[in-house]
Amino acid sequence: MKHLLLLLAWLLAIQPVTTPEAVAKPAHANQAAPNHFPSKVSLLTHAFEKLMALEPSLDSKMQFISLDWQMTDWKLSEDERNELIEHFHTKYGVEILFDSYHQLKEKNKQDPKTNSLYGILLNIEKLEIHSPESVTVIGGKYRSPLGAAGFTATWKKTKDGWEVVKVTDHWIS
Repeated sequence: MKHLLLLLAWLLAIQPVTTPEAVAKPAHANQAAPNHFPSKVSLLTHAFEKLMALEPSLDSKMQFISLDWQMTDWKLSEDERNELIEHFHTKYGVEILFDSYHQLKEKNKQDPKTNSLYGILLNIEKLEIHSPESVTVIGGKYRSPLGAAGFTATWKKTKDGWEVVKVTDHWIS
């Protein structure tokens, strides 16, 4: 029994401590989009569109859509950002931002009485590149604490673009 307690104490001692800061930081494994990754904008467009399709009831009277992938290491050029803006502004007719939830709060894009955003936040939390033709995306759509949805989806590059091949952890609040 004494050895079992010592083993348990040792196992607990070697476990990493999870702090809020650690949770907020992205896991860097397989997230970086190398500059030679050929389809960053195409994948982001498809992923954000799939997120936008979640819970259409959240879209009423939206004033903006914020596309946020800051929790990943993916960087886009100005031209790539403009391509995303053009696509989403043309389709939805609202202002397109690239802000996180905290940045939106700082910019007064949230109703202080209801804590609801005046628009939609589409957030990609993690991108795992398996190959140039296979990527897993973890993300969500947020309007308020009681108005959000998300999924984990694996995408495959086809001759016609990106296609979802597996969706898991689909959630709605």
